[in-house]
Amino acid sequence: MSHRRVWTGAGSLAACLTIVLGGGTAGAATAAKVDWASVVKPALNCPKPEPRAAWNVVRARVAGVGDLTRDGKRETVVVSSCPSPTASNPMIAFVYDGSAKPSAPRLLGKLGKNRYFTSLKVAIRGGAVHLQGRALSDKAPRCCPDLIVSQTYRWDGTRFRTTADKAKRIT
Repeated sequence: MSHRRVWTGAGSLAACLTIVLGGGTAGAATAAKVDWASVVKPALNCPKPEPRAAWNVVRARVAGVGDLTRDGKRETVVVSSCPSPTASNPMIAFVYDGSAKPSAPRLLGKLGKNRYFTSLKVAIRGGAVHLQGRALSDKAPRCCPDLIVSQTYRWDGTRFRTTADKAKRIT
């Protein structure tokens, strides 16, 4: 058997496993084509900076893609925060509808906004969004997160509801 045939077979097997295991390629390709920074900017509702403020650049990253509304379409979870010239702002996870056109993503929810996340990891498992990261308590200075927070959200048909919210002090 030629090396070419082996690699072609391995590629086909990998593609099939990706789709079977829920990592399909269609949603990921669509998510990659969107300018997420311009999409999340209005949803962030950041204070207006001085004109020509060089630091005023919104950054956004796709943190997860999966079917969260159970409609067979894959939603996209994007993490972002308001830019600041001096300190960090809380990170928020934005969920965009997988059935919307890539040219007009529709916001389904803002997750994690009840905590001041300074770092944020997102996992999609079993139709739920799991957030975990370092966060600030009401008593912590902005420099120093003092909590590890884990939250879980699930779509109820109209919005995302918190199903778990746990905080552990960093020692």
